[in-house]
Amino acid sequence: MKLAGKYDVVVIPYGGGTNVTKALQVSPDEHRMIVSLDMTRMNKILDIDRENMTATVQAGIIGADLEAELKREGFVCGHEPDSAEFSSLGGWISTNASGMKKNKYGNIEDILINYTIVTPIGTHKYSESNYQRVSQGPNIKFSIIGHEGNFGVITEAIIKIKPIPETTHYGSIVFPDMTSGVDFMHSIGKSGIWPASCRLIDNFQFQFGMALQTASESKWKAIIDKIKKFYLLNVKGFDPERLVVCTLLFEGTASEVAAEEKHTYALAN
Repeated sequence: MKLAGKYDVVVIPYGGGTNVTKALQVSPDEHRMIVSLDMTRMNKILDIDRENMTATVQAGIIGADLEAELKREGFVCGHEPDSAEFSSLGGWISTNASGMKKNKYGNIEDILINYTIVTPIGTHKYSESNYQRVSQGPNIKFSIIGHEGNFGVITEAIIKIKPIPETTHYGSIVFPDMTSGVDFMHSIGKSGIWPASCRLIDNFQFQFGMALQTASESKWKAIIDKIKKFYLLNVKGFDPERLVVCTLLFEGTASEVAAEEKHTYALAN
C-alpha cells in the first residue's frame, strides 16, 4: 500500500469476486497502473476465544471455509449470504452484507467487533472496548462497513461466534398468490418471533427451482411429492401459475425451534 501510494497505483482488493455493485470494475477513463490484490491466501482463523465467544480471522477466508473450520471447533458464524460458498469475510464487511439467517445471527455489522484495515496513509486497528457497546463519540466501525474497498484493504477481523445449534429444521409454506404470502410476511414480521430464515419466493422463482430439481432417488419420496402436488392443485385448488412459497429455517435449542415452528405455522393458517 505504501508503494501504491508512492507511485500512484490503483489497488483493488479481490476476495471471492461475487460483488454485484461493479466495485471490482475500473473506469475506462482510468490510466493509472491497476493492481488486483488477491486476498484468498489470507485465509486463516488466528484465534478462537471460547470465553468471550469471538474469533480472530484473516479477511480473505471464504465463507464456506470459515463455517467448516469453526464447526470443527464447535462453533458457527451464522452469516450466510447467497454467495457464502464463494465470498470472503473482508468482502462481507466491505459490502455491508446481509445473510439469510440474519434474524438469528444478525447482519455483518452485528457480527463484526474489531477490524484491521491497511490504508495508503497507514494501518488502522478499530477496537471496541472489551467487546461491548461504547458511546465515546461516533462509531468509526460503520465508516468502514460498506466502503467497497475505497478506504483501504481489510486484513483481519474479530467476529462474534455462536455454538453449533442443537436443532436445525427446514420447512416451507405454500400460498395461493403473492398477496397472501406478503400478508403472512407482514404478520410474522410484526409478531417479533422469527425463524432464523424466512424467505418468500415468487412464482417465477418457484417454477425455476422446480425445473432445476433432479429426479428423486427414493421412490417413496417421489410418491409423497405426487401426493403433495395433487393436494395443492386438486384439493386446495391452487393455480400453479400464481402460487408462491415461503421457505423456512429454524435453528436453536429444541424448545426454541418447537416454539418458533408452532408460532410460524399458526400464523400461516
